[in-house]
Amino acid sequence: MTNEELLKRIRGCRLADLSDGMDAIGLVNKGTMSSRMRPIRPGISMAGFAYTVKLLPAQKEVKVCKSYEEYKKELDNWCSDTYSFFGPIAEGKYKDIVVVVDMGGYPGGLWGSEIGMNAAKNGVVGVVLDGACRDTYECNIEGVNVWCTQRTFNHVYGRLVSGGVNIPIECDGVTVRPNDIVCGDDDGVLVIPYERAEEVLMFAEAVRKDDQKVRAQHYKDLGLPPDETLGEFAQEK
Repeated sequence: MTNEELLKRIRGCRLADLSDGMDAIGLVNKGTMSSRMRPIRPGISMAGFAYTVKLLPAQKEVKVCKSYEEYKKELDNWCSDTYSFFGPIAEGKYKDIVVVVDMGGYPGGLWGSEIGMNAAKNGVVGVVLDGACRDTYECNIEGVNVWCTQRTFNHVYGRLVSGGVNIPIECDGVTVRPNDIVCGDDDGVLVIPYERAEEVLMFAEAVRKDDQKVRAQHYKDLGLPPDETLGEFAQEK
């Protein structure tokens, strides 16, 4: 199965189906981020390959600036380190990726509305932050897909520095390796080991189909109009 086909089929499943698939192959409670990891708005979903980033608390003081121009220069210098992970993304080297960031739960606003749009233009399907998103009102207007443990108005300036890119990280208590499959929906975030993904999918698709069939009957019994969540069973009379 190609990576494209794998992602397409995984995106057709709910996290509930995929989690059941993980359970079926013995990975109970593996890859499940905590209930603190939430989408910034309801109704969004994603699945993609992990592009991992680690950030560390800053160990240096910031300069006291006398003008906006001076501050802008300091900010640009700081961000050239903290946001160095974005370089390969901006160069178009990746597609269908989820940026997963280990910030140690620090409430610094790594992601916001501008970088969110820039990332979407360059193959990023979602972002997972063990830390904070800011500009969330604008992010939601723009359709930026973010799952985070916190929200803030703070920048990362003076707060966080780069600790590595595309290395194994711990995000909200879950080990995430580059290229693992990271999925998100209203219920949270699930990480599927890449080498087990086809096994998980085999069970997840069966769970989804069985659930849709049973719920379709409930819809009929309750007189509810069918909807897209019933899949092929939405067409049955």
